[in-house]
Amino acid sequence: MDSPSVADTTSSSIWTVHPDIMETHVFKHLDASALASASCASSQLYALASDETLWTDISNSTWPSTNTPGIRQLISSFPKGTRSFFSDSFTNPDVSITTPSSSPVNLDCPSRLISAVDIFYQQRHVFGKVVETEPLNFDSSPFRIDVLDPKDSVPTRIPHPVDEQMMCEFGERFTLSWILIDPIRRRAMNLSSYKPVIVERRWMSTEEVHMRYAWIFCAGPGEEGSATEYVKFGISVTWEGCQSGEMHVSKVSLDLEDMYGNQLTGRESLAIIQKGLASRRGKVKGRESEGKRRYEEYMEMRRERILSEVSKQPERVDKLRVAFFLFMFASLGLLLFRRLF
Repeated sequence: MDSPSVADTTSSSIWTVHPDIMETHVFKHLDASALASASCASSQLYALASDETLWTDISNSTWPSTNTPGIRQLISSFPKGTRSFFSDSFTNPDVSITTPSSSPVNLDCPSRLISAVDIFYQQRHVFGKVVETEPLNFDSSPFRIDVLDPKDSVPTRIPHPVDEQMMCEFGERFTLSWILIDPIRRRAMNLSSYKPVIVERRWMSTEEVHMRYAWIFCAGPGEEGSATEYVKFGISVTWEGCQSGEMHVSKVSLDLEDMYGNQLTGRESLAIIQKGLASRRGKVKGRESEGKRRYEEYMEMRRERILSEVSKQPERVDKLRVAFFLFMFASLGLLLFRRLF
């Protein structure tokens, strides 16, 4: 009689364990990547690893701001519940691997957007907030989402950087997530570079530290050479020092900029946002370094474009001068013609 294969032995040994024990003592301690991998091993493991409670716990621990009744109910309505939401939100949108043309997507602009924002300091959650935006209110005005009111600030237990060495290390201790949710079409995307791309100290009436996170989005086919060929989702966070020596969060905002640094209008931003929501997601591995790499490449492309435009200015001025003299000559000729005849 042939001896059982390793796969058969492994499968039979797994299913000698009660499913409740597997869920409570094994799957509950896995992260999202391990849980997704386990679900691919067999149909039985897929059924266990697809449990909504497991994915809800992972989502709430990854983004504490989503752990509210309204957001939980919204997430549960996604095509595969919390698992779909997590798949949408864990990595960034990448139109270079966009949905195939055989599967058309609805690019109508969303009428309502929800932002779920979380900030961590040394893996400790220090800020979380959910805000709702009606993007159609912006239309032709600059698009911007402010998480905090101008007079609000959120205290933290983060010490203020007292010297340049602490300042250099300061940014590496932070991660930020900004999930933008379309509640109508049940799609979401993360717009943050996770680690800040810029950290700078600002001295004004109070001591401030300004952080900038960014995700560079390629607008895809049809935008080559245009001002919106690449768009920057820029997230600004301002930290204020206080007398106790701790930092307060005083500003958290999102806007979109084109290749020349111009802020996009609401209508332009919504078109880009909907493309991002419809696109596939990038890789999990190396996402933080990918965010910084894209930002540096974008800034270099922006610099080259601006320099190219500046270099064309003398030529444009010369063309304007020629056009002006031709116009004056034609006007003078017409005036003389009318006087003579």
